[in-house]
Amino acid sequence: MSTLTDAVVVVTGGATGIGLALAREAAVRGARVMIADVEDARAAVESLRADGATADWSQTDTSDYSQVKKLTEATIERFGTVNVVCNNAGIGVAGALQDVDPGEAKRLFDVNVLGMFHVVHAFAPLLKDAAARGGPAYILNTGSEHSLGVPPHVMPMSTYTASKYAALGLTDTARRDLKDFGVGVSLLTPGWVRTERVSALVAADPHVAAAIEPFAQEPAEVAAAAFDGLLKGTAVIATNPHSRAFAMEHARDLMADIQALPLLDGPYDHAHDGTGDASRCPFSQG
Repeated sequence: MSTLTDAVVVVTGGATGIGLALAREAAVRGARVMIADVEDARAAVESLRADGATADWSQTDTSDYSQVKKLTEATIERFGTVNVVCNNAGIGVAGALQDVDPGEAKRLFDVNVLGMFHVVHAFAPLLKDAAARGGPAYILNTGSEHSLGVPPHVMPMSTYTASKYAALGLTDTARRDLKDFGVGVSLLTPGWVRTERVSALVAADPHVAAAIEPFAQEPAEVAAAAFDGLLKGTAVIATNPHSRAFAMEHARDLMADIQALPLLDGPYDHAHDGTGDASRCPFSQG
């Protein structure tokens, strides 16, 4: 698939920031858009409609599965189908693991990890149906450069980093689980983006501006790269060249540790022999 013409795209966390940029990019590419956000998204929808887009919204807290199910129902009632789900809702908390308030950490994981699972779980049947009818069917999970390792150039945001690292695993498993149904799953991993929140931080503090501004990307640039990668089937859509150095170092360190494992001599016939034949795993028989 190379176009979103007449597709129905759902964007969680779509009232502002990267989510709104994704909604706008989808609309530019011909999609009809359903925005979901815990905040009021009427202004976002009105701006899309002013540009000629077909758009609507549903107030949704993705950490609450019942609200996500209502979002699926509202989308079907409004548009009749779903083709792309941009699983974008997320929050951030600064601080090292030992310093973060446990209540704040729980809320973050409820939104960033459990909420992402809720969206995949609730929308998977609709996407499988769309694929079975010959239509496009995709999930785009919004991670971060924090999904690629622990960025050394960012102050400790350890619960956020852990949640975005979890997004990588959730995306990989969703890709495996939905591949045979014709549903593609990708992970977006941007670095600093000039969202409303980041722009406010930059404007308020020249030290923050000096640290972020030279490396930040525009939301529209990230959104365009997101859909380009999604439609090409790119597994991990990294957008910022400044993420490359630490991510590559992390990948090399991981490979070095794995390559330290001894090689097996001769044929090795076992259910867990690394060939990828999951049917031989005893847990698949239950």
